[in-house]
Amino acid sequence: MLKFFRKIRYNLMSENKTGRYFKYAIGEIILVVIGILIAIQLNEWRNNALNTKQKQNVLTSLKAEFMSNKSQLDTVLFYQNKIQDAYPIVMDLIKKDTADVDDSTYVKPYLNLGYAWTFDPINGALRSAISSGEIHLIKNEHLIELLFSWEDVVKDSGEEGDRAIYHKDASYEFRQKYIRTHDALVGIVPGLIPSNYPSDYKSLFKDPLFEDYASLCYLDSRGYTNELGVIKKNNLEILKLIEEELNN
Repeated sequence: MLKFFRKIRYNLMSENKTGRYFKYAIGEIILVVIGILIAIQLNEWRNNALNTKQKQNVLTSLKAEFMSNKSQLDTVLFYQNKIQDAYPIVMDLIKKDTADVDDSTYVKPYLNLGYAWTFDPINGALRSAISSGEIHLIKNEHLIELLFSWEDVVKDSGEEGDRAIYHKDASYEFRQKYIRTHDALVGIVPGLIPSNYPSDYKSLFKDPLFEDYASLCYLDSRGYTNELGVIKKNNLEILKLIEEELNN
C-alpha cells in the first residue's frame, strides 16, 4: 500500500503537476491522521472492555465478601440480643426467693448472658482491590469512600467487643466459685464427662458481684450492638451500591 502511494507521488512530481501533488499530499496526511485516530479509538475500546471485565470481577468478589460479612454480622447480633433478653430474666431471678425457683431455671439465662461473639470480618478482596488500585475502576465515588472507611469503622466497634470480653474474662474466677465449667459445655463438646461437683446457681445469683456482672454484660452488649448497627448499615449500603454498579 505504501509502495502504491509512493508511485502516485512520483508520477505527479515527474509530470510537474505540483498543485495536484500538494492536494494529494494533504489527502494522504488526512488519511494517515484518520488511521491513527481509528487505531487510538480501537485501542481505547479494547482497554475499556478489559477494564469493564476487571471491574466486574472486583465487584463480584467484593459482593461475595460483604455477603459473607453480613451473615457473620447477623449471627453476632443474634447472640448479642440473647444477652440483652437474658438480662431482665436474670435480674428477676436475683430478686426472687430461691425456695420458689428450681435449679434448672437458672441455667439458660446464665449461659445466654455469657455469650462473647464478636465481629471479625473477612477483608481479603477489599484489601486486594485497594492495594492493586483496581478499586478505582469503580465509578461510584460514595461506594469507594465506604470501602476505604470500612476497616476503620469495624476497628472502632472492636473496642466495644474487646471490653465485653474483658469483663467476662475478669469475672471468670469469681463465677468459678459457684459454677462448674462442665455445666456450660456438657452437650456441646463431645466426650466431656459431667462434673463430680454440682454447680450452685442459687448462691451465685444471690452474690452482689453477680448482679454487677449481669449489668456489665448488658451494658457492654448494648454498646456493642449500637456499634454493630452502624456497621450493618454500611454493609447493606455497600452491597446495594455494588449491585447497582454490577447492573450498570
